[in-house]
Amino acid sequence: IAPDDVSLLIPLSHSLSLQNGVQHTKPALSALKPRSDFTLMAKRIGKDLSNTFAKLEKLTILAKRRSLFDDKAVEIEELTYIIKQDINSLNKQIAQLQDVIRSRGAPSGRHIQTHSNTIVVSLQSKLASMSNDFKSVLEVRTENLKQQKDRREQFSQRHVSSPLHANNFKSSVLMQDESRSMGAEVAIDMDNHSNPLQLQLIDEQDSYIQSRADTMQNIESTIVELGSIFQQLAHMVKEQEETVQRIDANVEDTQLNVDMAHTEILKYFQSVSSNRWLMVKIFLVLIVFFIVFVVFLA
Repeated sequence: IAPDDVSLLIPLSHSLSLQNGVQHTKPALSALKPRSDFTLMAKRIGKDLSNTFAKLEKLTILAKRRSLFDDKAVEIEELTYIIKQDINSLNKQIAQLQDVIRSRGAPSGRHIQTHSNTIVVSLQSKLASMSNDFKSVLEVRTENLKQQKDRREQFSQRHVSSPLHANNFKSSVLMQDESRSMGAEVAIDMDNHSNPLQLQLIDEQDSYIQSRADTMQNIESTIVELGSIFQQLAHMVKEQEETVQRIDANVEDTQLNVDMAHTEILKYFQSVSSNRWLMVKIFLVLIVFFIVFVVFLA
């Protein structure tokens, strides 16, 4: 081979070796990519769960307040809406994480698949626990709204009745002479003066009751949505349970095969040991015959 040919072959061989190296590393990289995607998704879901738990704690503190004049209804409704959206998003993310496990399949390794299923079940359990706590907070909020409604009705009734009694008392003292002379006309005027206040209080009470009714309706719809999320979580947990059961069955079969192989190895070892002891006995007998032959017959 000429020197020029050698100089041309060296870069060619180097490029071929690099291509072979890339071909060898491609399967490893393709095997690591789903694992890294799963890890990143699981970390993101765990972080979102922690953030939603913090929002739920804040909502719990606000919902347990029973004061009629310190009710932060707007903030409670905003937190309720945000937490509901977070729970729906987390439920979808966990379903996507489960799809990643399915798409990865058995070639990733039995131990890796078992570990991944355990992580998914743990995330599902945390989401179910948080959804249950959220449902309990909404029930507490509903009960507090009912109690606030009762107290407001009692307060408004006392507030309406007391000004009317006061006006009647003043009219009977200050306008006694005119009331005697005008009679029913004064009574009609007093009724006309009392009607605007009474109507204003009734309007305020109606608007308050309507807003509270809307809030309770939103809470009921949220509880219904949580029920559907519970059903989806139960379905996913059942699927994960079936997968884990199949993995456990495979592990039990493998353990049984290992035990059987261990038993066969012990049998073989015992047979080899017995054969070895037989060979030692034969060797000793030959030595004895050799000594007898040499000593007595030589």
